[in-house]
Amino acid sequence: MSQQEKSDNQSAFNQENAVNPMDLLFDEECLKKAVEAEDKVGGNIGAGLDWGSALGSLVGNLELLGRFTTLRISLNREVRLLLNNWNLGTATKIAVKTARERILEKFRLPTPEVREYILATLENDQLYGEEFISNREILRELLGLLLKQEDWETIAAVAADSLKKEIIHQAVVEKISA
Repeated sequence: MSQQEKSDNQSAFNQENAVNPMDLLFDEECLKKAVEAEDKVGGNIGAGLDWGSALGSLVGNLELLGRFTTLRISLNREVRLLLNNWNLGTATKIAVKTARERILEKFRLPTPEVREYILATLENDQLYGEEFISNREILRELLGLLLKQEDWETIAAVAADSLKKEIIHQAVVEKISA
């Protein structure tokens, strides 16, 4: 099979199996396929936001959806700035990555308290005049709701493990250990 034939076949496959993202929310046939896929694996696949009835108002309002994105980006930026200030050295990058993963988890499956705070934040017009939310007090308050003691322990453990591996790697490279 020539490269062109492979490309044509792949293009036909992609067009045939393409799904409109809005169909994932509203199309009955798409919903049936999702239920069948969950049945095959014996549970909930859980890809996406679990916002219950609040999801419709979020997805249906493009301004709120844009603000949601700005909020998430601002929180990621804030946690990066926070961890950079802690002088974690080479462990900073993995600590930031882990913190961002935890934030995303909390955004996907928010507690009622977190959901309420996020929705109130999204409706605060004063926060959304710039590329990022500049009110660090609000961002820190939300980080306090999102990242609990066990989250910080996970972040610390991952950072410590990364630093340990880096030290061992450097010792082996420099042949310090016998």
